[in-house]
Amino acid sequence: MLIGTNEPAVLTVRQTLTAEQYARGARLLEEELSLTGKPGVRAAACAAGAALSASTAPLSLREYGTMWIPLLFMTAFAALGCWMYFVQPRRRSAEREREFRGAPVLGLETEIAFYRDFVLLRSEYEEVQAYWTEFSACLETGELVAAAGSGDRRLLLVGKSGLSDEEQQTLSVFLENTFASNYRRIGRKGGKAHG
Repeated sequence: MLIGTNEPAVLTVRQTLTAEQYARGARLLEEELSLTGKPGVRAAACAAGAALSASTAPLSLREYGTMWIPLLFMTAFAALGCWMYFVQPRRRSAEREREFRGAPVLGLETEIAFYRDFVLLRSEYEEVQAYWTEFSACLETGELVAAAGSGDRRLLLVGKSGLSDEEQQTLSVFLENTFASNYRRIGRKGGKAHG
């Protein structure tokens, strides 16, 4: 149920989200909000496993007369690390793009109105009102703003390419004040997330 407000919107933007923007925003949130979400962290953990396996090779040679077992584990960890760093990010992006194509309403032109207490999203087929308390974090890059939510909208994504410099500044300041310590700006203007 939509609740009316007497106050004007801080900012109202219109956008049509693309599958690539959706995938990039979803991956950004997954990677930045989890300690083990970044491909580099998972690959480093595998490299540590490979190094630990390699360090047991002399002991294995001395005790069992073979180094095959530690070398096998070392190779497995190295292969897993390469897969996590190079292959898994692309697969996750492809999965998010399939998710986007599976929900056609995400690709419709949407009006997003930012109010002090909530955000209102309107498209041809839906209206969603989400209070800021339903969102746990907000990340901003030079290309987009992504907020992790719950309920009707798991993600709030705003592409910045169609916004003027003044609108981008207004949006950044508003979200930084709204999310406080749960707001983070990633990279320089124009920067990209890994992958």
